Amino acid sequence: MSLEIDHLLFAGDDLAELESELSASSGVRATRGGRHVGQGTHNALVGLGPGRYLELMARDPRGDEGGNGAYRRSIAYLRGPALHTWCVRVDDMAGLVDRVRALGLGSERMESGRLTPDGVQLKWTVLAVTGHAYGGLVPFFIDWQGSPHPSRSLGRELGLTGLTVAHPDGEGLRALLDALGGPVPDVTVASAPHPRIQADLSGPTGAFTLAGEGGQMRFA
Repeated sequence: MSLEIDHLLFAGDDLAELESELSASSGVRATRGGRHVGQGTHNALVGLGPGRYLELMARDPRGDEGGNGAYRRSIAYLRGPALHTWCVRVDDMAGLVDRVRALGLGSERMESGRLTPDGVQLKWTVLAVTGHAYGGLVPFFIDWQGSPHPSRSLGRELGLTGLTVAHPDGEGLRALLDALGGPVPDVTVASAPHPRIQADLSGPTGAFTLAGEGGQMRFA
């Protein structure tokens, strides 16, 4: 089973604030994506090269029709813009589920989608591994189900030098990621006094980082 970084999730309460912070750090302005209908969130995207992107996701303020879905609940803990978690693209979701079960862990799975500004319908399946102690330092997983990958329309606006996930039980985190199909290219697992996820990036204004404590996506 092949695992690759698909996207990083930079999240907060207000999308314009996320866009402004990223622009100030990188010199790059994100491209508006769309609404996650029923989830209560909307997004903007920045390309990281083929097959990768940075997603900015925030609460959708446009009335109650957006709902208070799993996406919105997942980022409700944030008190400001932060790197929330990361997503891994998987080519064998059934095989991943078997690995999760063999580890004695649970999972939450959801079919989702959104309409792009130019009218293209994207559909995907996402899966979160539950029952572990590492929060958003463990990625959630995605299968795009044949939809065009968002990176195709974005190019390479920023460079991803590497992603670090750190936890007081760094060895346990590494063992879990390996058991799920890792190691994942360009990802470093480390031990640290407190949980931390950090993306090292480069843009027109030079090198910068996005970081957070790591919050888990939930789909139920």
